Amino acid sequence: MSYQGVRPPRRRLLDVVFFALALILSGIAAGLSRAHQSQVESAVRATALYPFLLLHRLAAERGQVESRVDGLLAERDSLTELLLRYRDRAAPVEDGPSAEDLPALPAGSVAPAVVYPGRPYVGNPDLFVLSGPDFRGREFPVGVFTGIGLVGVVRVPHGRGGRGEFWSHPDFRVSVLTEDGGVSGLVRPLRADGGQPVLLLEGAPFQADIPVGTLLVTTGIAGVYPPGVAVGHVREPDEPEAGWMKRFVVEPAVRPEEVRDVFVWNRPALPAEIETDTASAPAEPAPAPVDSASVGR
Repeated sequence: MSYQGVRPPRRRLLDVVFFALALILSGIAAGLSRAHQSQVESAVRATALYPFLLLHRLAAERGQVESRVDGLLAERDSLTELLLRYRDRAAPVEDGPSAEDLPALPAGSVAPAVVYPGRPYVGNPDLFVLSGPDFRGREFPVGVFTGIGLVGVVRVPHGRGGRGEFWSHPDFRVSVLTEDGGVSGLVRPLRADGGQPVLLLEGAPFQADIPVGTLLVTTGIAGVYPPGVAVGHVREPDEPEAGWMKRFVVEPAVRPEEVRDVFVWNRPALPAEIETDTASAPAEPAPAPVDSASVGR
């Protein structure tokens, strides 16, 4: 007869005692009021379970930090590429008689900031408060984006930060073009019934054929964003606009609920040479007055 794996009587007795003790404690806990149960639970979590809960929390935080570091590295690389692309676009063209006298436009800069969604109006997913740079004395609106894509715009100062709107706000508009520069248009938010907000490209020529997956980027025309910030990818065509303009549904590059660390666009100032030339340029002559008696002849 083999006794391998058979516990001694004393060990089996201890197992029975611990099992019975656990049953008694569970019965006592079940009979307590909800307030007393909460107190017992807090005491157990703060004593016997504390080392295990601490290890679990540290492991979870480590995983989040590693994931966030990877995301920040990707955003840094994308932002570096964006600034290099903008610097190339801002350089003066070489063909022309006065190209050598035209100074290169500065590429501007960015400042880090942190987004707090929903404040100061809790429950409004289209608004945010930005902390980080001081917006007092700044010219608004100010573009906000990450290395991945466009986030929104700061409209007014709020304390030492700013208050703004995500791209999902009904009043948001941004001028875009396809990455190859072939088609341009205006993008606004689109809210489907019961679905997440997306973007809608309007104003594309009717003969334009934009393939699904095409990246749309900012034009930089209004000076709110630098050229080349990713806005989203074309997801599907929409119904034509007024019968002669095409519209496309766009999947946004950045979701507001996933945003925290962002960049604020510091618009570059024009060089002194350009400002001087602009100020000294002769004004256009005023148009001659029109004789109202001759109108319609």
